[in-house]
Amino acid sequence: MSRKHYFIGKLDYYARLSASSYGNPRYFAHFTNERGEELEGKTASNAACAYGFLNDITQLRSITYHYTRKGNVIIDYVQVLR
Repeated sequence: MSRKHYFIGKLDYYARLSASSYGNPRYFAHFTNERGEELEGKTASNAACAYGFLNDITQLRSITYHYTRKGNVIIDYVQVLR
């Protein structure tokens, strides 16, 4: 179930979630690509992607994510495309 998936799209919506036990930020996010496909999920706990998550808010992003056993989407890596 930990197979990596990839998505390129724009950030439509985000909400800050409670921080991890180490105090690192965590977010819920919704993305949409050019074809109208959508992806929504949460950044992984203690993942570095949460720190650069909101940089250049209008730019496309390349997102690497995986599904949990329960089917939840966990965002592992976000790269802002310029």
